Amino acid sequence: MFKWIDKQTYRSLSLAILIGVIGGLTAIGMFSLSGLMLSKSAYGVPLYSLMILVASIKLLGVVRAVARYFERLISHDATFRMLKEVRVSAFDQLMLDFVNLHQKWRLSELLQRTVNDIEKLQNVLLRVIYPPVVVLLTALNVCVIYAFYDWQAVGVIAGVMLIILGVLPLVFSRMLSGLTNRTRSSQTDFMDTLADFNLGREDLAVFDQQGHYAQRLLTAQHEFEKNLLREKQLIAIYDWLLNLFSMLAIWGVLYVMLDRTVLMYASIVMVTITLFEMAIPMTNFPFYYQETKRASEHLLTFSAPEDQIRPAHVLPIELKNLHFIYPGQVRPVLNDLTMTIREGEKIAIVGSSGSGKSTLMSLLSGLYSSDMLADGLSTQDIDRESYMNELNVMQQKNHFFQGTVQDNLFSENTEAINQYLEAFHLPFSADSAISEFGRNLSGGERQRLHFIRLLLRDRPLWLLDEPFNGIDVVNRQLMIEQILKQNTVVVISHELEILQDFDMIYVLEDGKLMESGHFESLMERRGIFYQNVLLERQRIN
Repeated sequence: MFKWIDKQTYRSLSLAILIGVIGGLTAIGMFSLSGLMLSKSAYGVPLYSLMILVASIKLLGVVRAVARYFERLISHDATFRMLKEVRVSAFDQLMLDFVNLHQKWRLSELLQRTVNDIEKLQNVLLRVIYPPVVVLLTALNVCVIYAFYDWQAVGVIAGVMLIILGVLPLVFSRMLSGLTNRTRSSQTDFMDTLADFNLGREDLAVFDQQGHYAQRLLTAQHEFEKNLLREKQLIAIYDWLLNLFSMLAIWGVLYVMLDRTVLMYASIVMVTITLFEMAIPMTNFPFYYQETKRASEHLLTFSAPEDQIRPAHVLPIELKNLHFIYPGQVRPVLNDLTMTIREGEKIAIVGSSGSGKSTLMSLLSGLYSSDMLADGLSTQDIDRESYMNELNVMQQKNHFFQGTVQDNLFSENTEAINQYLEAFHLPFSADSAISEFGRNLSGGERQRLHFIRLLLRDRPLWLLDEPFNGIDVVNRQLMIEQILKQNTVVVISHELEILQDFDMIYVLEDGKLMESGHFESLMERRGIFYQNVLLERQRIN
């Protein structure tokens, strides 16, 4: 939890603690002088002596107010500075590892970690570190000073302070740890159910499942509220014990000084009351400690591996007996898969729906962590951003922005853009408008525009997932000609006849590699690929 507290924040926190201790001792001094004034009044001291005491109390009141103002100012400034570091650090780590977010966390959990957990960390300084340190230092100063007057009263104060600042927080923090785990688990279940309910509201209405799912949501809410209530009850018991021991401390001081008539009697009693009132911020210490500890642990999971290698090349890519299972699932999507992508090769991946083609393409794109090797290095050890910068990727769905065609093709070369638009028979120019999300584009236009994006971006490895969807025969042939001109290409395609000029074809079924070879050899083998080509020809004819 101290990861995000830099040196400047530590200095500000230390200064705030120093000022807080000064303010606490000032408050102690005010009430000590008030008690002394009462004692002196009983003894009938001269009026000027009482006037000096009253003036001193007023002066200490001003000093306390000033100290309290600057203590709040500096401690909150330190808190906001720390929160800034937390937010920036979390954002940077998310950007470094954004490709894995969808496999690591559900939407509701990610929202909780990036919003709720960051906000909870504001309590690290203000409610976890600051209060016990200030109370402890103030209590030590009080014990040292008043030990000269009555060591028995100081012994009572020190003993109860040990219980309040040490024993009770330790015991209740441990008790609260398991309870908060259950509360957070039920909160996650509730938020997951709520997110599913809101996102799938239309489907639930169509299939008449709103009532059933609403009941599930209500059950999850009740479980969360029940655990939250238990948490609050435990905090209430802790609060009650704090007040009980504070009262016992005051009664203990009264008892040990009962038979004494010293001048400092009222002063020590007033100091005891004031000192234990300062312990009130400790009321929710166990709760805030567990909350901020868990929030810090959650945010640390965003940290990406450090000192990753920046690869000079990505090829060859090797998959050796690779198994892949999606997080949270049991059934492997890819099973014992071995293949190699060498520089200059044109490779096709084919298979029926659910055979693992798109998953394999996601692994090659760096979207999931695996044991794949790139230029002899494990992709888990290399810098993912550098790796992905070497790729030209075409997914089945590609995003378009509101703006011009040139804006969406990410190039300043207007002449080349217009040439490609004409070559692929697109009814646009570089300055033609594209609406938000590309709503004014047909499926084929989206495919061709994204293909032009790749042509304008020279990269050594192309990864294309069903690039010919919605493309007519003429433009498909133009795209194939351009693909074959590129250095290294991996294509997923359900159209098999167009693969005759590819160097290698891998045939997947149920996540396993069933056949591999070039077009002619696979046809001669008369296996799965051969049967699928025959079915395609019959469908066309």
